[in-house]
Amino acid sequence: MTTADAFVENYRPGAFEALGLGYEALSALNPRLIYASFSAFGQHGPRGRQTAYDHVIQATSGIMAMTGTSEVHPVKLGSPAIDYATGMTGAFALASALFQRERTGRGQRIDMAMLDVAMILMSSHLTGYLRNGVHPKPHGNGHAHATNSAYETKDGLLMLGASNLRQQRRLWTVLGRSDMIKRTNDERDEDHGREAALLTEILATRTAQEWEEFLQARHVPAARVRSMGEAVADPHLATRGVIHRHESAQGMEGGFSVPVAAFTFGHGGPRIDAPPPLLGQHNEEIRTELGFGKRELRA
Repeated sequence: MTTADAFVENYRPGAFEALGLGYEALSALNPRLIYASFSAFGQHGPRGRQTAYDHVIQATSGIMAMTGTSEVHPVKLGSPAIDYATGMTGAFALASALFQRERTGRGQRIDMAMLDVAMILMSSHLTGYLRNGVHPKPHGNGHAHATNSAYETKDGLLMLGASNLRQQRRLWTVLGRSDMIKRTNDERDEDHGREAALLTEILATRTAQEWEEFLQARHVPAARVRSMGEAVADPHLATRGVIHRHESAQGMEGGFSVPVAAFTFGHGGPRIDAPPPLLGQHNEEIRTELGFGKRELRA
């Protein structure tokens, strides 16, 4: 621990302090240590000792209440997005603390709460509620702007993304309905019903793939709604290096693939050099590195 850069734990708040492994104890051994605690609600406050998982935080934070349709809600997100976002936010916090340490020479205590992450994931909705007191409503696949919503085509859903004024102008132009172009977002809001009805009629005339190709070629954001299998099979994904294939691994039969990272570097970027280890596979190696002798290892 005296040589470590960072220490990360996700036990219930207070558990590591009870073991003598809290921040005060470890930072006394290594003042440059970055000590990060991940928990459901944070290290303090009325809920500090409570426990939760992704879906429980979705319920607690209000993110479920704004998800779904007007008829079916609350609905939890399809992926454990808060779990993932907490890990990514934690990585950012650790990197920031390490950068700060390079300037100050001091270690840092990071308190990472899943609930806080969930609130940040709703930043624009949270800001709106705090301003006007109006609870965010579940809109399903729709949006406040009709040109920024999902519509049925001949064979499935198409998600339109003509969000800003320039994009909606481009959309109505290529659809041959320049008369529907709006000058302000207020005008778009006022004419939402008529726009949605017209888009429903027009987009039902082609397949989702045909519309995607047509609109994207004309710089209008649009995508056919795909399954995960279809998304993985998209040739574009292979060019991004997001997925790494392991042909074999100890303790597993056959090959398998895993995600790598959501970014690339021009040089020295994220990569996977080895498959995941078995439980306890490197215990002896780590203990030896920490200075345990052969007799202690046998014990």
